[in-house]
Formats: sequence, C-alpha cells, structure tokens
Amino acid sequence: MKANIVYKPFYQAKNKYCVLYGGAGSGKSHAVAQKILKRIDRFPNHRILIVRKVARTLRASVFQMFRDLIEFEGIGHKFKINKSDMTIENIMNKSTLLFYGLDDVEKLKSIAGITSIWIEEASELNQKDFDQLDLRLRSDNPNIYMQIILTFNPISSHHWLKKKFFDIGVDDCYIQKTTYLDNRFLPEKYKDVFENLRRTNPEYYEVYALGNWGIIEGVIYKDITIIDKLPEYCEDEYIGLDFGYNHPYVVVHVKIEKSNIYVNEIIYESELPNQNAIKKINDRFSFIRDLMIYADSARPDLINDFVEDGFMIEKANKSVFDGINTVKSFNIHVTNTSKNILREFELYSWKKDKNDNFMDEPIKQNDDAMDAIRYALTPFIQKKGVLKSISLDFL
Repeated sequence: MKANIVYKPFYQAKNKYCVLYGGAGSGKSHAVAQKILKRIDRFPNHRILIVRKVARTLRASVFQMFRDLIEFEGIGHKFKINKSDMTIENIMNKSTLLFYGLDDVEKLKSIAGITSIWIEEASELNQKDFDQLDLRLRSDNPNIYMQIILTFNPISSHHWLKKKFFDIGVDDCYIQKTTYLDNRFLPEKYKDVFENLRRTNPEYYEVYALGNWGIIEGVIYKDITIIDKLPEYCEDEYIGLDFGYNHPYVVVHVKIEKSNIYVNEIIYESELPNQNAIKKINDRFSFIRDLMIYADSARPDLINDFVEDGFMIEKANKSVFDGINTVKSFNIHVTNTSKNILREFELYSWKKDKNDNFMDEPIKQNDDAMDAIRYALTPFIQKKGVLKSISLDFL
C-alpha cells in the first residue's frame, strides 16, 4: 500500500482522538482510509462507523474510496460490499465498516458496539452532533483500541472545533496538520493551482492551501442561514448554471419568497462534459425540466445542447456587481447538504488595490457557485431591481 510517509505517526497513533486538519489536497482522507482498511483487514470484530453530515455525500466520496483501495490492494475476495446499505464486511474476520449520515439519526441510534469512528468533513458538524457520536463509542473487547478520527479543512477561527481541540484542548488527542506540500502523490497540475493561488491571493492561499485558521477579510456575504431543506412552495423558482470543466460545472436550485432566497446545490463537479451533465439532470433531477434555467452566456454552444434536449434555458445577466447587489438584497438561506456553496460563501471576498484598500470587485477565485446563484437571479436583476443597496460592510 503506497502511503505518504508524513502520516506514519498517525498510522501508529492509538489515542482516543485523532485530529487531521490542514489544507486542501493534503491526502489526509486517503491516509485515514488506508489506516482503517488495514485495521479491518488484520484484526477481527471491528465495527467502524464512518460519517458525514449528510449520508448521500458519502457514496461518491469515502465509500467509493474504500472500494477503490480494496481493488487496488487486490483483497476484494476478503470483503462483502453492500452498495445499497453502504456496508463493507470482512467475511474472514467479521470486521465491518458502516457508512451513515447524521441526517439519518434513527438508524444511528440502533447501531451498537462501535469500536472506532471516522468523521469526514468534521467542520460540517455542530458540537452537539460530535457529542452524540462520542457517546456511541464503546466496546467490551479489551484487545481493541477505540478511536475517533476527525478530518477537515479549517476556515473560520470561530469554529467550535478550534475552541474544543486547539484552544481548550482534549486529553488523549493526537493532532496533525498537513498541506498539499506533504502529498507526494498530488498531480503537478493541482500543485500548480495552489502555487498560482499563492501569487494571486495570498490570504486565500493561507486558509485554503495551507489550512491556517483565520477569517477571510472582506467577505462579501456575511449572514448565511443554514437550513435542512428548501421550502416546498415559494413565489419564484429558478435554476442557475455555470459551465465549467477544469473549474467546477455548477447547477444550483434557487427559490425566492419575499425578502428570502433559498439555495440548494444540485451539481458541483469538475471534468464533467456538458452532455454528461444533461444526462445526470434527466436521470436524477428531472424537476429541472419544468423550471427556467439561466446559464453562463459565454457558452452559447453549451446552452444550445440544453435547448435541443427540450429544456427552458436563457442567457444569464452576467453583471457581477449588479448580481452581488441583488443577492445581498435578500436574506440568504443555504441547505446543509450544499457543502461547496457554503465553502464558497465563507471565502468569497472583495479584491484589494495596490494600496491594500478593498475594491467593489470580487476576487476571481472560489466563485463558481457564486456565479451560478447570481445567474439564477437574472429576472430580479433585469426587472425587479434591488431591494436594498449594496453595503461594503467588511471593515
């Protein structure tokens, strides 16, 4: 099994708590998956719970990662993989991996005998979520060490994770910080992205690439309310689409009711061809066919693909300042499953001039979902205007 040597202390750590944090692209999630796979391959009677805030985000990420690792190691004959229930069982020693989201609390309550827990994207959880998981860690087997592993990229210095594990501190806790510079398997094209970020946006580089705790200055949208799901009925309802390939291809669902805007992430995926995106929408999000889509007007050829497939789609108003002004005129609500949108909202900020003063222009990074949301509000930019003036209240 190929491993990053930087994680050797973590592989050997038997502390009750292991906190792996840092920048994007550091390979920490892969390292955790490797350690857990070795444990259930070598030792019997493990019941390891792997969680994220929302169950559906596990299937294409961590669950698939374990399937790929098992295949890569050539040990598939040892494991029974249940795709529908998202469980992986070692049929030789009865050790089992269970994949659950915290949005399925009732199922979690029925799980007993958990020997270890991995919380992926722990920053998505609130402290109450964590405390409930902590209570579930119990085993009568004296030969098994119990462990809770948390992996995340820090953003806000006000997050409860910083207060609990860094400011106050927790007994019997191993903490390791890594960045893309520690990942010897990271492709060069991704390293180039981070290095370009170092030159163009040093503040964002510190948080996103180096994983340093902090608050991004000049954040454009400050007051975001996180909700469980979109309301069923609203006055207005649109789809925003920002085409991409190397950058993420983003589709957002936006509902508007009086002074409130509600946003949900539909697609946020890099290297997704337009025809594949259309197929995904038809297969999984067919309700979009009944809604007006406002799309990036710079790609009329891609818009035409949607037209030929029978979608209602128009070119979006691409005025950045007017669009931001319009979005800020609403009370913003985002579903808790929209992890990429929430991340962008936290990092989307105003550009500075050569004198270090903020400008009324956003930094052209971390903005793919931000663009899509603005596009969805095209009818409001064109017809209804702005409900209140923009406020550069970032000082």
